[in-house]
Amino acid sequence: MPRTLSMQERRVSDAERADYLAALSARSESASAAQAHFWVFEHAMEAGRFLEFTEAADAATLAQLLGTGNVPDHWREVRGG
Repeated sequence: MPRTLSMQERRVSDAERADYLAALSARSESASAAQAHFWVFEHAMEAGRFLEFTEAADAATLAQLLGTGNVPDHWREVRGG
């Protein structure tokens, strides 16, 4: 079954940065517990501008991990030959 991927951009102020970074470990652990992956990248030239990637087995798992309650905008894995 193809995996699913969600991408979210977040802007984090200097005042929120420490709390945001501290929460990343818990989010990564939650993803691992759901047999999913969670990655975060910060823009090289714009501090506080982050891209979050969550990859899971299905859209329902993404919704659970993202806490949206709804199926998020997501991408489906393409397998080629």
